[in-house]
Amino acid sequence: MIKKNIIQFLLIALLIILSGVFYQKYMISSNAGKKLLEKKIDNKTTNEKLLLDKSKEAANVIENLRYTSNDLFGNTYVINAQSAQVEEGKIDQVKLFEVMAKIIQKDDEVIYINSNFADYNKINNNTIFQKNVNVKYGDQSIDADIINLNFSKNIIKIEENVYYKNNNAKVNADKIEINIETKKLKISMNEQEDEVEIFAKY
Repeated sequence: MIKKNIIQFLLIALLIILSGVFYQKYMISSNAGKKLLEKKIDNKTTNEKLLLDKSKEAANVIENLRYTSNDLFGNTYVINAQSAQVEEGKIDQVKLFEVMAKIIQKDDEVIYINSNFADYNKINNNTIFQKNVNVKYGDQSIDADIINLNFSKNIIKIEENVYYKNNNAKVNADKIEINIETKKLKISMNEQEDEVEIFAKY
């Protein structure tokens, strides 16, 4: 009788062990495989989405762009960029990269503007230049963070970290405005109590 009970106990124990091994080998592996497959599908979907986004972005990128326009005063505006991107839903607005622009005036004097980036409006030619911005005309050079070229008002607004120099002087200021027609300068600070720093040769 005891022998029979021992055999039954051993059979039950063996059955439990075999069930555990079967569960470990097949059920968990199956779930792990399922999760791995789901992960691969998710990765594939993500990769496809990224590729689609990149191809959509690439479709909106133009290489070696050049715009030329003339105004009523006889000035010619030429703007070149290594590449440009048209944002979806903003067909009149173009984001330019590595920008070189010039305003050729009717008296053949030229104002040169360079920057890393620019937002260009194809309708009115207004352009906002940003990062490593430089303006040159004659013996004068101006560095700044932002230049707002507004043809509607015939003004170039130069702002943030403005550094102006010519053969005789150097100026640090918050803001400089240049009238495109007269080329007259207006140098100012954002706060009235702040003073424009001028270093001049006498």
